[in-house]
Amino acid sequence: MTTLILSAIGINLVHVKFFKSQRLKLIDAQITESSNLLLQSNEFKIAVQKTGAVEDVISKVLKGTRIGKVFILRDTKSAIVYQSFNVGLLKVEIPVTPEWVALETETEYIRVRNIQLQGKNSRVLQVGLVLDRNFLNWEIIDSRVVNYVSGIVIALFLASVILTLVLLSPLRLLISHLRDATSNLVNMRDVRPLPKRLLRYTHGFWAKSDEFSGLLETVQKLIDRINLNYKLTRSWTLQMAHELKTPLAIIQAETDSKTKANILPSTYSQDILKEIEQMTNIISQFLNWAELENSQIQKDLHALRIKSVVKNVAARLDKISSQRIQLYLESDFTVFANPAHLDQLLMNLVTNALKFSSDSQNVDLILSDQTLTVSDSGPGLPKEVTERLGEPFNVGSHEGDQKTGNGLGLAWVLTVGKLYDWKVEIRSQVTGTTITVKFPKEDTT
Repeated sequence: MTTLILSAIGINLVHVKFFKSQRLKLIDAQITESSNLLLQSNEFKIAVQKTGAVEDVISKVLKGTRIGKVFILRDTKSAIVYQSFNVGLLKVEIPVTPEWVALETETEYIRVRNIQLQGKNSRVLQVGLVLDRNFLNWEIIDSRVVNYVSGIVIALFLASVILTLVLLSPLRLLISHLRDATSNLVNMRDVRPLPKRLLRYTHGFWAKSDEFSGLLETVQKLIDRINLNYKLTRSWTLQMAHELKTPLAIIQAETDSKTKANILPSTYSQDILKEIEQMTNIISQFLNWAELENSQIQKDLHALRIKSVVKNVAARLDKISSQRIQLYLESDFTVFANPAHLDQLLMNLVTNALKFSSDSQNVDLILSDQTLTVSDSGPGLPKEVTERLGEPFNVGSHEGDQKTGNGLGLAWVLTVGKLYDWKVEIRSQVTGTTITVKFPKEDTT
């Protein structure tokens, strides 16, 4: 709209300038025509020498074309020897040079041509035209025009705002929905279908006359396809994980049997059983994470005192961590959750901190106001891990670091945080990683 207004103003200014130049040419043409008629008239040449007859000769030569014009005859000293009756009404002095002179007063525009006459008296003839000032300088802007234009601009602005709110409301709703859908993609959850407020644009009048309805239909088909792919992928992945447990159990049984029969050396069998146990643990962890990821809000919750749970986990892990766990239990509060979930969250956080830091460095567990913090002095999380937090098997490695994980522990922590609405914050640098879990405040009512 601003562009249209500026364009309209520009066109008007160009129009006014052209209008003024064309009217000025018309005025000059009339003055030139009248002055040439006088210069070509022998009677006028004679009358110039006898100024008493100039008035009658001008009227005779120009006839009706003299109306509105002024005529002045000056001697060599620029003194007026003749002037038409309407010159006395002018309140300005008309100069004798240059040839064309333009004068303006508050109400009049005066255009004059100065002509040097030939002859022994060498007089100067001034032929001019007196017009209303607005005839040339057209006033396109006055208070009435300003009010009129302002009213139009305000009306257009209000109309555009209303139309924008009405027409763009479905688009804003679509953007908001797709933003949430993008978040669900990251969280590996099904994408919610388009709300009914948007789907109504795919029927009736809108479906026939609006491209937006076609966009909505395409987006809904895309959402359905994404959800179907997620469903199939989850189903295939879980089925594959379950199927892998059977051959692993068979291999483990066969290995035990061959070892007892002295067919397989015990050194080989121990390596095989160790790898089988590791693979089985990974599959079990993945299935536990998948079950938690697809579970609904927990109903059977227990009121757990966080300090007691932290002490219990630290006591169990201290037996294998050489007393590296340092407790700073500044407060105690109640957490409502499945006991196994809270215990596993602590086990995953502390185990990762112990695993990915030096054996000579401590791991700090801090309890403060509704907050649990686990901090280590390890090398920090790689960038490729922090960019995909929450995904299983999201692992990275540091140069020269042989310690690796499967990424299921941190994925499980973030998933259980979403399930209970616990806010999990991860801050990682080259000097260490700090993970903070903020629990909801206790309801004292």
